[in-house]
Amino acid sequence: MSGEEEEEETYAEETEEDETKKDEQAEQPAEEPLPDKEMTLEELKEFDGSDPSKPIYLAIKGRVYDVTLGKDFYEPGGPYHLFAGKDCSRALAKVSKIESDIVGNLDGLDERALGVLGEWEKRYKARYPLVARLV
Repeated sequence: MSGEEEEEETYAEETEEDETKKDEQAEQPAEEPLPDKEMTLEELKEFDGSDPSKPIYLAIKGRVYDVTLGKDFYEPGGPYHLFAGKDCSRALAKVSKIESDIVGNLDGLDERALGVLGEWEKRYKARYPLVARLV
């Protein structure tokens, strides 16, 4: 193989790697900045859907989302009402509706569960406004 052929082959490999990296970066959503507004778990409880005059919030990994658009799911009587007004990170990671799992603690979760949580987080970021950060 001549030096010129080797150079062309190396360039083709590098170009292919660059395109793969670009595709991977495009698939990952840009990290959204955290809002200035802070909210405690105690404050979050006030937005559990029990007061129809207030929005419905839930938290995932320290980010508070306004899920009022999905109120049929999160209002009292809805299938996911138990997540409203709470940090439901662990429950989403474990795909669980067990009350003791509806917490923000991710200790002890395996890579698969954390991957599941990442997928849930992408869905919430795409569908619901981020309104606060949990402190």
